[in-house]
Amino acid sequence: MKRTLSRQALLSVAMVASLAVSTAMAQDTQTTNSDSKKVEYSIYLGASTPLGSFGQAPAIGHPADFFHTKVAWNDDITYGEADCVGANIGVKAKYNIPGVKGLGIMATADMFLNTTFEFKIKEDNSSDDIINNEFYSAHINIPVMLGANYDYAINDKVSIWGEAAVGANLRIITKEGTTMRAEYLDNIELTFMNKYDNCFTLGFQAGAGVKLKDKYSIGVHYYNLGTKSITGVMTDITPGVETLDVRSRPFERPELETSMLLIRFGYHF
Repeated sequence: MKRTLSRQALLSVAMVASLAVSTAMAQDTQTTNSDSKKVEYSIYLGASTPLGSFGQAPAIGHPADFFHTKVAWNDDITYGEADCVGANIGVKAKYNIPGVKGLGIMATADMFLNTTFEFKIKEDNSSDDIINNEFYSAHINIPVMLGANYDYAINDKVSIWGEAAVGANLRIITKEGTTMRAEYLDNIELTFMNKYDNCFTLGFQAGAGVKLKDKYSIGVHYYNLGTKSITGVMTDITPGVETLDVRSRPFERPELETSMLLIRFGYHF
């Protein structure tokens, strides 16, 4: 009798174990590998297209046709800063919420670089007695955000995801200006420079895309990094009576909405 009970007990344990393994295997086919990770890390690269006032060709001090880079959907050229496709690099950490398949809390940090095609120094020697060097500003935005990401597995190789986040952005605009040497001014160098103030703004982002084999992803994102006026100091260095005359005065430009659309490729580990 005892042997019969023992055999039945062993058979029952074996059946329960087999059922548990079968259930786990079935569940695994419906769950991405990222769901089994407590924390998932990502690094990504992307290209961004400025939108709105951020993408309009500069028209303060320079005509729009000077740059030949105004994007098609910007008809208003009264003001703008970064009218060329930019670059993005970023990192993300996602904490997968236990018991809620596919949903996670994420923290991101990005760096965006947007500028005009004339960002590098341009030398103008069109006149024999004037040498003119011009350099234009670049926009650097560094947003840090917190939000949520949802990952839905279609099968064990492909999943779709969506995310949204809010946070703070550090806006940096590099200086721009002109240096000029002329024979009729005894080759004294003249400098006209704008130096911009850095500032913090509030922003948000939303995106969606596809993930392959839980390792690679491609997504489309919209970033709005806030609206704020641009302030700075304008400096002119010109010849004086005995020494160079240095004049500095503050300035304020209209509000700039820093928004962009980007395509981003990611690697997850």
